Amino acid sequence: MDLGLKDRVYIVTGATRGLGLATARELIADGAKAVITGRDADTAAA
Repeated sequence: MDLGLKDRVYIVTGATRGLGLATARELIADGAKAVITGRDADTAAA
């Protein structure tokens, strides 16, 4: 399903675990760009 996310930029907070991480991964997989924040810098860098 094409949701029209390609080349859009999203800010995802809490993206180093849980729902934030899952959301960021799905956005990126669908072609979006994601700016992420979270408490664990090592996880965010991966």
